[in-house]
Amino acid sequence: MLIPALLLAALTACGDEPGQDAAAAPAGAAVAPAGPSAGTASRYEAIELTDELLEAWARGLRKEAEIVRRPGRGAHYGVMVSEHGDEGPEVLEAAGIPAADYNAVARTVGPVFHILNSQGKLGRQFVSMDLERLDDEQRRRYTGDPFEDLSPRSAEVLRRHMDRLAPLWHEAVAITAQHG
Repeated sequence: MLIPALLLAALTACGDEPGQDAAAAPAGAAVAPAGPSAGTASRYEAIELTDELLEAWARGLRKEAEIVRRPGRGAHYGVMVSEHGDEGPEVLEAAGIPAADYNAVARTVGPVFHILNSQGKLGRQFVSMDLERLDDEQRRRYTGDPFEDLSPRSAEVLRRHMDRLAPLWHEAVAITAQHG
């Protein structure tokens, strides 16, 4: 359980924070709290998901999986997506959005996919939770509706893109999970 939890944290918490420069954010990329437990769900605010942001994230995920599979590169860690370093800029170029937006989408969508995977509803399950060890709030999150913390609009947009995004996310995360 520890490795998948660390993996999720690494994939969803790397890079720039959303909302650092609201003027530079693409139209419709407003950062706002979402859902009933948004205040406690994360130290980050959720980004309002749009078709454009999810399409960009899909391009970035494809590049992340490509990078992790490169010969000679260790597959035990994911790609840190930021404007600095060797790999992050490649992902951002493929995605076509700033690091702050890319990472905000990852922090918004990643927990939803993580919960769906732990519930056995998203690809081959590599996240499992001992529900007895979780506190009441964590248990509620892992057994409830994973879309609950998203705004209704973000949930609708994400549901429309599930068939495309889920396999890409699963591939990018599974590569590192099996070698981590």
